[in-house]
Amino acid sequence: MRIIYVDVDSLRPDHTGPYGYTRDITPNLDRLAADSVRFDRYYCSDSPCLPSRTALVSGQFGITNGVIGHAGTDARFRLDSGHRPAPGRPTLAQALVGRGYRTAVLSSFAERHRAYHFSAGFLDTMQTTPDIGDEPAESVTDVAVDWIRRHRDVEDWYLHVTYWDPHTDYLQPAEWTGRAAASGPAPEWPDQATIDEHARVYGPRSALDLHYAGRPRRSRVPHNMPDAIRTRADFDHLVNGYDGAIHYWDHHFGRLLDALEEMGLSGEVAIVVSADHGESFGELGSYAEHGLASEPVNRIPMIVHWPGVTDDGRGRSYQHLLYNIDYAPTVLDMLDATELPAKWQGRSFAPLLRGEEQDGREYLVLGHGAHTYQRSVRTARHMYTRTYHPGSFKAEWESLWDLDADPHMTENLVEKEPVLLAQMRSHLFEWWHRYAGTPGALPDPMQTSLQQGPTLYSDPVEFEAHLRRTGRVEDADDLRERLRVDNGAVPASWHAQAPLPTLKVPDQA
Repeated sequence: MRIIYVDVDSLRPDHTGPYGYTRDITPNLDRLAADSVRFDRYYCSDSPCLPSRTALVSGQFGITNGVIGHAGTDARFRLDSGHRPAPGRPTLAQALVGRGYRTAVLSSFAERHRAYHFSAGFLDTMQTTPDIGDEPAESVTDVAVDWIRRHRDVEDWYLHVTYWDPHTDYLQPAEWTGRAAASGPAPEWPDQATIDEHARVYGPRSALDLHYAGRPRRSRVPHNMPDAIRTRADFDHLVNGYDGAIHYWDHHFGRLLDALEEMGLSGEVAIVVSADHGESFGELGSYAEHGLASEPVNRIPMIVHWPGVTDDGRGRSYQHLLYNIDYAPTVLDMLDATELPAKWQGRSFAPLLRGEEQDGREYLVLGHGAHTYQRSVRTARHMYTRTYHPGSFKAEWESLWDLDADPHMTENLVEKEPVLLAQMRSHLFEWWHRYAGTPGALPDPMQTSLQQGPTLYSDPVEFEAHLRRTGRVEDADDLRERLRVDNGAVPASWHAQAPLPTLKVPDQA
């Protein structure tokens, strides 16, 4: 089987046709989805980019593989100490190579994030330009089509293609933004009253600091992104830029589909479309960012077109709670593997692709570690979030949301639902105990990084000073208080415990 994994950075599912978006900006994804199976509750176990893709290829949660953030100890992939990959924990590409597959990755992600473990097992690694990220979809499609054409006669190959659109900043030509804007009205929420309230939510990529990254910045693509979100017109401007980036990507994705048809491969190539994470557009006061363990950030699309399997399920969708770490075992299961790697923590959803019955999970645990340190519990209806470090963002220590009644996460139910709150806390504790509190487990990287915190994109001390300089003294005091928790800790280094020698007890005389 030939397989293409289409990895679209920052693609929020509800801004695409298959997931019900009212703007007609994804006609090519729509035509693929018509002959595919769609998963509506599919989440990256860890966000954003580096944790998500590490989880995807390793089949493990960040709490186990070591990568929960973007820098320092929270971004250190836990390599085994042997000369070869540890038994039971190959990457997906390594597992496919072991089955005789030609593997290739078209992505600058490993270089961009110094994530060289991401490339493990790929026999061909390609970039479209010397740049590291933000390559335009046109050039990505050109290189992908060229590789496929050169390997069209190979029976078994796997190609991972990363498209950077629509990651911020939205760099597509203005014509695509105009087309998106002309395709229909922008989402109705948030209204002006909500945008006014968001002026009190501080942090990078918040309404008043939309482009803050180490220091205050203005938009470098003013035709696609405003300088701040102060009015409903500013929000429309921002969403038009995001949707324009999606529309631009979809056009060139359509070129990829057309090339497969021209080469006579349409019925012989499985195509999977997903993302590393989604994007916030006002939820919790965050705009054009993926900085929280929230519904709009951790929920991602998953559309699977598998010739000979999904043909009879045209347009079929599922509500099962799934992780992106479930993807690797699903691929091997679809290839009739008799045994899956023992250390992978996901589980195959291949039975659903085949139209068979499969039990769903009661809940998921989702993490974030680049802009804040958070973990969330997602059930079929609710989401609970605990903040371990707020970074520079106004993030509450605990939040509880009814996503059916309140999809934009505007009413925190922590005080109103004590029984539900206790249950969600228990889910988080049980999950944590399994993966970080049992024999053989390594320390939770989110815990061992708390002294430094997520400071790569914004130093909280500097951001506090920025708030004071801009007259937001009350917000600066609030951030200082959040960072000065009196827990008795002092600066100290952390190390994983090395193996201890076996105690030799002398024989009794």
